[in-house]
Amino acid sequence: MALAVTGSVHDHHVVERVCRHLRAALGADGVAVWRADPPAVVAGSGLLPHPGRLGVEAMPVVYGDDPVAQLTWCGPIDASAHRGLMLAAADIVAPLVASMEAWPSAPTPGAQYGLVGVSEALGRVRQQIPRFAAAPMPVLVEGESGVGKELVARAVHAAGPRRGGPFVPVNCAAFSDELVDAELFGHAKGAFTGALLDRRGLVEAAHGGTLFLDEVAELSPRAQAKLLRVLQEGEVRRVGETQARTVDVRVVSATNRALVDEVAAGRFRLDLRYRLEVLRVHVPPLRVRRDDIPVLALHFWQQTMQRLRRTARLAPSVVAALRIHSWPGNARELQNVVAAIAAAGPPRGLVGREDLPDLWAAAARDVPCTLADARTAFERDFVLAAFERCGRRPAVVARELGMTRQGLAKLSARLGVDGRRSGTGQQP
Repeated sequence: MALAVTGSVHDHHVVERVCRHLRAALGADGVAVWRADPPAVVAGSGLLPHPGRLGVEAMPVVYGDDPVAQLTWCGPIDASAHRGLMLAAADIVAPLVASMEAWPSAPTPGAQYGLVGVSEALGRVRQQIPRFAAAPMPVLVEGESGVGKELVARAVHAAGPRRGGPFVPVNCAAFSDELVDAELFGHAKGAFTGALLDRRGLVEAAHGGTLFLDEVAELSPRAQAKLLRVLQEGEVRRVGETQARTVDVRVVSATNRALVDEVAAGRFRLDLRYRLEVLRVHVPPLRVRRDDIPVLALHFWQQTMQRLRRTARLAPSVVAALRIHSWPGNARELQNVVAAIAAAGPPRGLVGREDLPDLWAAAARDVPCTLADARTAFERDFVLAAFERCGRRPAVVARELGMTRQGLAKLSARLGVDGRRSGTGQQP
């Protein structure tokens, strides 16, 4: 669930800091501030406890005489002992949330499920979401870093029958073998030094909802074995306990490395791959869906202008320069570059080539403008997209394009396309 409330960057950071400090003071599993209408998370720390869910407690956040949000928390804490602290936190965030609601966000073309873009490739991803969301099977989302895999996972959760349950994201790359048991499966009081209270793990916290395993290929072999047992048996056992607890979770995983390759290399269990990759969504990189780049850039620009409370506009030459970049960091990189241009540019008027940093000013001057340049750029995009659709298999790509493998090799060499490296190539 993306931030659905607009406002200044400073306001969001203050609310986030309040949640972080409150969670530390309470010893809670998670603290969050939720806007009531429409329901949307403003900021949080740890788990994002959804109002109304089992085990989640809430306090109204009131500004003037109007309730503007709810302060929610979950975990083994005594709320009555900290009521004064919670009231103080609610008083701090109330005017900030109220001011955020006063900044409506304009609709963006092609923004269904939070996936911004108009390309055919992204359209195929959108078509898969409602079909996969309705099925109870695990989903694997593949794609390079920064393409928006978590957005897809959240969309699958929000479009399915578990939308009223929790969405619990887990960064698998952050867990060592020493941490994985306690963090994923929880622990009993006294199970080890520092275990002062009973604590449920992230798998248990996702009961009735969706467990999102981000970068699942990063799990160690030991952690893979433990996760496989959870998926097979539908139960977890907290560290220090002998009794298993039944859990009901929908598993959505994400990886930037193909699991079939990880299995072949001996780094991932084949039986776990079968459990996770029942339904598969591939999110293509920006370099093969360049039609999405201008739409995304203007979307990020609009968001940044609202946060900075500015009214500047991007010149067409700047948008064109952004479009021809290869974007190895995908949408995340594009968002950061747009934010940097906005912060460095004038607060109003037109942001043109003369307002850009040296690197981007040079790119804006070098935008292809001849028919030959445009044709080459189109051919490169077309061939790159074919490599992505066909799993980077030259024989299949050649057959789809209606040419021989030798002809494809010559065309790829002329365009600077190397399908063996995930479809990357030289920039126009």
